[in-house]
Order: sequence, then C-alpha cells, then structure tokens
Amino acid sequence: MKKYLFYLCFILIGIFIGCSDFLDKQPDDMKTDEMVWSSRTEVERYLANVYAALPINDRLERETPWVGCADECDLSWAVYNTYPLNLGNWTPSSDLYTNTKYPLYYRAIRSSFVFENNVDRCPELSNDLKKQYKAEAKFLRGYYYWMLLRQYGPVILIKEQLANDAPWTEFMRSPFDDCVDYICKLMDEAEQDLPLHYWDNTSWMGKPTKIACKATKSQVLTYAASPQWNGNKEYANFKNPDGTPLANITYDENKWRKAAQASKAVIDIAEQHPEAILRLYKNNEQGGEFNPYISCMDVHLIWNSEIIFGSTNGTGNATAWMIHCSPGPKNLGGVGPTQRLVDAFLMENGKPIEDPESGYVATGFAQTPGKHWNPNNRAINTEEGRKQMIGDIRRGDAWGHWAGEWNMYANREPRFYVSILYNKRIIPEIPDDINKRNFYNSPGQKDGYARAELYYGGVSRQSGSYTFYSRTGYLAHKRVDQMANLYDRIYPQQYTKVYIRYAEILLNYIEALNEYDPSNPDIRKYWDMIRERAGVPSAFLASPQIKGNKDLQREFILRERQIELCLEGDRYFTTRRRWLAHIPDEGGSEDYRKYGDGGRIWGMDVNAGDPQTNNFSFTGFYNVVPVETRVFNKAFYISPIPQTEIDKSENLVQNPWW
Repeated sequence: MKKYLFYLCFILIGIFIGCSDFLDKQPDDMKTDEMVWSSRTEVERYLANVYAALPINDRLERETPWVGCADECDLSWAVYNTYPLNLGNWTPSSDLYTNTKYPLYYRAIRSSFVFENNVDRCPELSNDLKKQYKAEAKFLRGYYYWMLLRQYGPVILIKEQLANDAPWTEFMRSPFDDCVDYICKLMDEAEQDLPLHYWDNTSWMGKPTKIACKATKSQVLTYAASPQWNGNKEYANFKNPDGTPLANITYDENKWRKAAQASKAVIDIAEQHPEAILRLYKNNEQGGEFNPYISCMDVHLIWNSEIIFGSTNGTGNATAWMIHCSPGPKNLGGVGPTQRLVDAFLMENGKPIEDPESGYVATGFAQTPGKHWNPNNRAINTEEGRKQMIGDIRRGDAWGHWAGEWNMYANREPRFYVSILYNKRIIPEIPDDINKRNFYNSPGQKDGYARAELYYGGVSRQSGSYTFYSRTGYLAHKRVDQMANLYDRIYPQQYTKVYIRYAEILLNYIEALNEYDPSNPDIRKYWDMIRERAGVPSAFLASPQIKGNKDLQREFILRERQIELCLEGDRYFTTRRRWLAHIPDEGGSEDYRKYGDGGRIWGMDVNAGDPQTNNFSFTGFYNVVPVETRVFNKAFYISPIPQTEIDKSENLVQNPWW
C-alpha cells in the first residue's frame, strides 16, 4: 500500500472561532493594512484565513452533526451536540451547530472579498500567482455559500465587499434557485484561473482545481434537483416579508438534466485527461494484485487518485476519530453504526440481504470461515503463525468472517468489513504483541487475537461510569488505520480529510440520469465501476429485476450511496434532499431497514444477559432491539437561522416550522 503523503501545508485552523458578529467587520490582527498586503508571507497567511473555515477540524465530527444525527450512526456521549439534536431538544436560540456555522461562513465569505480586492497590491507575487490566489478565494466563497445552502436553505447573497456601515438589516434571503445559480457562477469563474490538477506540484495538494469547481457544481445541482427543493409544495408559504417565494414549488425535470451534465463534466475529465489522474482508487495502481478490501479502506486514509477536494489534518483530528471508534480499554469506543446501516450492506454475491437467494442467515454461529480469512495459509495455532496472521489482517491481506462469528456478518461484501467492527471480530489496530492483544479480552478468551467484546460485561465496554461503549453493539471501522497502534498511540502516517471524491460524482450522475432516462446505458456503466472496485457483482446481474425500472433503480442507487458513502456525512443530506427523513416509525421487525430519522434506532441488545457470565457464546446479545428513540419533525430538514440574527432584522425570515 503505497502512501501518498501530500498535504495542504498552509491551512490554519480555528482562526474564526469565537466571533459572534453576522459579518466580521474588523481585521483579524493588529498589523497595518500596508504590512499585510505588501508581503507575500502575510498575503498567504490571509489566504489561509479564508481557508480556515473549512471543516477540517472536525474533532470526531463534533463540529458537524452529519454522522451522529443521520440514521446510520449513534454517538454514545450525551455531552456531544448530537444528543440534544436527536432528541429534538433544540431551538433557534440553542448554542449548537446552528449558532456557529452561520456566522463562521459569512465571516469567511467577507474575508474572501477582502483578499480578492487587495492581493494585487503585493509586489512579491507574480501576476499568475495573484490570478490563481484570487480564483482560490472565489472558489472558497462559492463553497461556503454551498455549505450555508445545504444547512440553512436559501441564504442572503453578499456579492461584493460591503462597507462596515452597510445597512445589514435591509438584506433579505435570496430564492433557493438564485443561490444555486450564484454558486455555479462562482465555480465557473474560479475554474478559469485554476489548474486542472496539482500532481506536478504536490506541495499544493488540497487546493481547489478546475475539477473541484466542476465537482462542487455536481453536488449543488444534485441537491437542487432533489425533491426537497424541486417542486416541494410544503414550502409554498416560505417567503420573504415582501412576498418573494424562497422555494420553487413547481417540479422541473430539467434540473436533473443539469445535475447529470455537471457530473458528466467531471467524468469527462477523468476519461479524456489521463494527466489529471482522476479515477476510483485501487490498491494496485502501482502494480500488484487488486484487493477490494484494501482499496476501499485506503481511499479514506491516503491522498490518492480519487480525492477531488480534501486536505490532510495531520494526525490530531483523524486519530481522535480512531480513538473514539476503537474498543476499550485505552480507547473510547462509542461511535456505533445502526442496524439499518449494517443491514444495508450487500452479501458478497452482490445481493441485498432480503433477497431470498442472497444466502443471508440472520442467526447462529458460522461453521466455516469466509474465503478471504486466511489467504496465506498461516498456521494460526502457533505463535509464529498467529503473528503472521495478525500482520495479514493489519495490512488488509486477510479479511472477512472467521468460523464462530455470528452468521449475520458472514459472507458480506468487502465494504462491510471495512466499515463495521462487530462483536468477536479481531481488532486490527493493535500490534501483534500477545500481551497487548490479550489486554482486550476477558479470562478464558485471551487467545492473542484481541477480539472485540461489545456485549454486556465485555472488556470492550468496561470503561468506568461514562458511556465509552457502543449503544448499538457495533463500532465504526471506516477511516480507522489498521496499521496504527491504538494501544501505544502510534500512528504511521498523516491522514486525509476528504470533502469530495470521485465515487460520489459517479453516484450523483447515475442518480440524476435515472430520474429522466432510466434506461440510459451510462447508469450501468458507471454503477458497475463502483461495484467492481468494491469487489461485488454488478447490480444488474445480482438483481436483474431493477433494469430500466426508475423506482427500483432509484431505491438501489440510494442504497448503493448509503453503503459507499457511509459514515462520511452524505447520508444526513441524502435523506433530507430526497424528502425521506420524516418517514414515521411504523413498527414491525423490519422497520429499521427503511428511511426516517425519527423513531427507533436499532442495534444489538447490549444490555442483555449477566455481565458476570456473558461471553462470546452468549446469543442474547444478537437480538435486534431499539436502542434509542429519536425525534424528527419537518422543521429539522434545515437548521434554523440563529435567533440572534433574526433579532437583528425584520427582513430576515426564519426557516419553515421554526
């Protein structure tokens, strides 16, 4: 696994934190205006300030609720903001995400104007570099408007640097479609002066490119074409005080065509410009044997050919995620995928588990291991063989279920094993030292392999009185480096933060095509590419009944998206833009396989049995039970504008139902 240690070296973090004004009207430091704009160093520091509002400092997603508030995951800690959000305990006055992101992005937008209007004053920059830096600032302005749009809906569009005494109270929100058009316009303009790629200048990896501009348009236009904002009559009364409608309640199929075109523009670069090195990442790009497990794992850890826009966090933020995802002791182990996500993953034959021909078995212990469990025929009953096996697992050469694990987790697709750590699975991110591995198991189960004990009384949840354990009986494993040492806190590399990757663009494209041309052959062509990288058969071979059926294909495409982009923040926005998040909990044993962010969240029975006697043979743990009841109403589709901003102006209308 070749590691690409490219990174965006100049991003500064947290510069904007702590300011509560609607727009930041004061300089960020005490340097004189002339000092800032006459020095290349100071100019680039100012540009770094514009970058600083990007959500790279996610601190286990605490800065954004997109993972912990989606139906795919539960964060067990009541101290995190996801807890009151999931219980419906928030208002426009709540000191949560709504009151931080809104002013943060507007301050960054203002800073982008200041930078763009002053960078030409720097004599130490070439004209070409000035032009590029201004394009970067313009891209970031559009990107921050995109972040505002998807979280808050239609926003106030500030299209120029305004004076400090500008009449802020007179500004109104712009209609949703106008916001979309403006963001796309900024991306088109920024693209003109940005390079296609940075493969020939890798110290700048992470800066926006022409591809990033086109990919952002793909995201924005896919969002705009979706049911939430395309013909949604429930927003009919969402208007400015002067009566201007903020949402178009007439469905327009052409929006799906625009979305497809935007995505195809990215695909065309991948296919027509090999120098851009844009493709689905595979572990054998530099030679060797293709391994879908390693490919799907490393795409989130190393800078690679699939990343369109992203950055490297250093180790701090990525390792916080790994510590919170890994089972204790010594780790915090409370990022719990839901049963809905677990059941979404396919079988290795590409069929969904509810297909009678899938081979899925929900109960009992597997009698035989999967075909990838020991590819090198290690003598696992010897100490040397055990160490070799641990090495195979940590590298990703060996993966899949072992004999004796629960059948529910047997013969699942590679992305399942990349994403989910389940009870009795070997914990990869621990070195092969037998004493360190036995530290993670109870007496009688210390076999030197360190298997996750997620049941009541298991070592993995004996972390004191706090909720340092998974309430769903699963732990997230995606974005966890298997070669890290979570016992000694040793990390072998820098890690990436991915904002846009090529797989999402392919999924955007086939979703859009399906809405107006469900028989288009491109749907299968690009869907098959995603499946092939994931190591599973084509959806049209595994489930041939979907071919050409718009409704069935839509369900399968959204499921593919749920799987491929799980635990990356996409699910939160997908269920909202598709207007599916408010589907009620209607009960029934299969309800957890559907949509809806309200009602019961399901998982394993982590409180079953006797903690003094429970062990890996205890079957009561594997009963699917509700572990939390969430509250979701239609107001929650978009965050409220902070009440402090509403109070400043009678022309700033609040979001529907708030």
